[in-house]
Amino acid sequence: GADEELVYVAAFGRSSRSITGARLPISEGVTGKVFREGKVKLINDAQRDRHFFPGMDEKSDYLTRSILAAPIFFDGIAVGVISLFNRLEKKGFRSEDRRLIDVLCGYASNSLLNLADAAYHREVSRRDDLTGLRNDRFFHRQLRIELEARESRGDDLSLLFLDLDRFKSVVDAHGHLIGSQVLSEVGRLIGRVVTHPSATLARYGGDEFVVILPGIDAANAVEVAECIRQAIGETVFLAEPGTDGRPALSLKGQFSASIGVASYRDCPFAGEPPTDWKVRQRDFIQIADEAMYQAKREGKDRVCLG
Repeated sequence: GADEELVYVAAFGRSSRSITGARLPISEGVTGKVFREGKVKLINDAQRDRHFFPGMDEKSDYLTRSILAAPIFFDGIAVGVISLFNRLEKKGFRSEDRRLIDVLCGYASNSLLNLADAAYHREVSRRDDLTGLRNDRFFHRQLRIELEARESRGDDLSLLFLDLDRFKSVVDAHGHLIGSQVLSEVGRLIGRVVTHPSATLARYGGDEFVVILPGIDAANAVEVAECIRQAIGETVFLAEPGTDGRPALSLKGQFSASIGVASYRDCPFAGEPPTDWKVRQRDFIQIADEAMYQAKREGKDRVCLG
């Protein structure tokens, strides 16, 4: 839009300190024009150019004589500009300089693509393919981080361990493909119910899910677990026809959730310096897991605190 701005994220040379962090509307200046049009501009009489924006000179006590600016692209879209001002020895920029900056911007564009590709694959490696929640590998790493943080911060940490009741009967009746689609909807449902900004939601494996709740005590964690349990019981799953042509199945009440809750402050080892963080992590998960099995023993479709 017209109110969008370019930000000078890096600058080098004379007056560079006063330019770094400065903002330029994309509707202004040679740099803005290069960004808008996606074309290289070489200007050797900047003060007379109708697109020249004097605001940066005024801000930096600088006199711009010549400008060479080229766009940086990401996936075909201009996302930035490299601008050179005042070629040394008061000479104007040459066509050779234009070719060089074009090559430089090409390198920058490729670097952005590589960074984005690496970030994408890093994120994918942390996600469960079926539900879109975090996977168990990320869960274990994050739980270790949160447990260690409790030693320095002193606040509580809760863990929910959820297992679906009678889910095997759904798979037996409708097949594994339908079972996978139901698990996907359960994952999205948990994501809607748990709104804590620092929570980690993960699929632990099969029809088991885990939720890390930093800074949440046992009572509040039980409330979150109850909200999840009730939502699963009240939701109609696969209420719409599938994109693969399957009819709506409208599954409601055919399965439920047993959820175990563990609170770090209430653990037997709370306050004791750990000799082995892996053991501490395993023991904490085991408390939530055992509470989940207690919920199953007591009749399923309930929440138990470990």
